[in-house]
Amino acid sequence: MQKVAIITGTGGGIGKATAELLLKEDYLVYGYSRTNKIQHPNFTFTKIDLSNLDAVKQLQFPKESSQQDILLINNAATIGSIIPFDRKETNDIIHEYYLNLVAPTILCKKFITTYSEDKKLLINIGSGAGNSPIHSWSTYCTTKAAIDMLTGVIAEENHKNLTVFSVHPGVVDTNMQSEIRNSNPKNFPLLSKFTDYYVQDKLESTKIVAQKLFHIIQNSKKFKHNILLIRDVSLN
Repeated sequence: MQKVAIITGTGGGIGKATAELLLKEDYLVYGYSRTNKIQHPNFTFTKIDLSNLDAVKQLQFPKESSQQDILLINNAATIGSIIPFDRKETNDIIHEYYLNLVAPTILCKKFITTYSEDKKLLINIGSGAGNSPIHSWSTYCTTKAAIDMLTGVIAEENHKNLTVFSVHPGVVDTNMQSEIRNSNPKNFPLLSKFTDYYVQDKLESTKIVAQKLFHIIQNSKKFKHNILLIRDVSLN
């Protein structure tokens, strides 16, 4: 049986690392992002701006004739403009909500309906920022909190052949962390804390996160809760 993975945000970071790992595990992988560096015979890339809702609405997932085991990882997201809420541009708010929340919500629905008869695993990449208000991260915190709630509602509805998680990866060495470190300290009082994560080598590698995501994929029936923290996932 061919295993199929659909992953958003495969241009870099967690999305790219996870796609590369699943390719090694003989998955057919479909990547959706603005850029691509992966070249593999089992990788199909679709160039898309997931903050463009017209493009998201028109997106069609692949449908393999013999497909029975399919995975969606909603990974693409942005930290957005790191600035106090009252100074955020309206267009930035719209863009960040579209990419972080509206697009993955639409893709969840497409996934469930496209593969109604197939065995399905849906992983939304959440964040601990959804549990704690962080100065100048208004849209990021809010959208990640909503992702957790969306995941919980989908789980409560008990859709046929579907397992669903929101996974919090923690503080990972990605471009997002670089954006945070380059923010203006006048706008972001926690800048030194996030700089220390980098200086003290406390950022988790994307490859470790990918390995732990794969562990979740392989053992999805063993987890009892819909919200999973990568730091609590053991590879042993």
